[in-house]
Amino acid sequence: MSSLFKKSYQLPFYKGAMCGIGSLLLVPMALAQDNNSEKPLFMPKRDATVIYAIKPENSSLLQSRKIIFSGDGNTMRVDGPDNLGTVIVDAAKKTATVIANKSRIYTVVASKSGQAGLFLDPSMTFQKKGTERIAGIICRDWKVKGPKGSAIVCITEDGVLLKQEGTDADGVEGKTVALSVDYSKLPASTFQIPPGYQPVKLPEHKGDSPVLINPNSTAQPLIPMKAQPGEGQGEKVEADQNPFITPQRDVDVVYAIAGAMPGLPPFHQRMRWSVGEWKQRIDSQGVDTYMITDYKNQQLVVLNPELKKKTTMPSPGDSILAPSQRPTGDYMKVGEATIAGQHCNEWQIVDSEGNPNDICYTDDGVMLRVVRNNIPLVMALKVVYAPQDTKLFQVPSNLTELAPAHP
Repeated sequence: MSSLFKKSYQLPFYKGAMCGIGSLLLVPMALAQDNNSEKPLFMPKRDATVIYAIKPENSSLLQSRKIIFSGDGNTMRVDGPDNLGTVIVDAAKKTATVIANKSRIYTVVASKSGQAGLFLDPSMTFQKKGTERIAGIICRDWKVKGPKGSAIVCITEDGVLLKQEGTDADGVEGKTVALSVDYSKLPASTFQIPPGYQPVKLPEHKGDSPVLINPNSTAQPLIPMKAQPGEGQGEKVEADQNPFITPQRDVDVVYAIAGAMPGLPPFHQRMRWSVGEWKQRIDSQGVDTYMITDYKNQQLVVLNPELKKKTTMPSPGDSILAPSQRPTGDYMKVGEATIAGQHCNEWQIVDSEGNPNDICYTDDGVMLRVVRNNIPLVMALKVVYAPQDTKLFQVPSNLTELAPAHP
């Protein structure tokens, strides 16, 4: 997309799983307009789901984005790639809700007023041009001038933007073109937070981590990934040579976990594992809760000692493999590495969701790194092999049970 209005209208999801929040927060929706004035509608006046091909600034590669508009002109939703995240902007409430699907968390922040549409606002000048057909729909071309440059936009009579192409004041060019438009009526849930997602508070100071607002009853422990049948690069080994994917001895590991949103730093997560107890404990930086997973009894307990609350639920995922048991599936050995002072073999696998992953396991089953789409998601920072105190895995008796959130 052109950087014509890049300080106010840059679409999210260009640079990562979730959006750069600040860019979208300046995009409240349509203001009241005079349909007889020489200006197009700034937002659709009926529900619309549009798939756009976007050529970002300084890039020759096209990207696809789905943007969903409510017919009341107040709400817009932008979906990120691979269902990783979503941003919902509500002009009436002057809020933007940023949702991370993988982490099942969201945050609500204030959006600024004074703008009116996806790329347009009333302060710009408009000159009516001819018509053209895009994605099978006729739209009107408008030459638009703003403080940062100029562009040609093509907008339907009912306010759907089908094309935007222009150059900003710095000479940077970009283009957005609609590939398809669906006018189907949208359910209210389209613009709602998915059930069971946890709210987080954004850091107030640089270097801080996001903090869960409520006890984290939907948190997930670090679950060893089991390979699914699939093609991969590397050397396929016999099943009895597949790596151990659960620790074969007691261990204490500190991980760096990729931030849920761009601009947020990685946060630390400490995992302690007891082979004798067959239990795992997870403590996350900046979060009052911690998790104990009892894999013998297939039970996960989320504890918040400060609030004196706990939540008990079945442990997620399949049963953890017993000691000395290797997984089945296609594990492709792609290399070796040294991480946190420990040697590991790197394996390419396809997980249960169909995603290819490069995972580095030690010979005794400790996961040291997870990389997906060339993005490090998990990285071990410190590994200590030592017997783990059984008291670490005990649930205090003075905690009140809190029902888990259900999607």
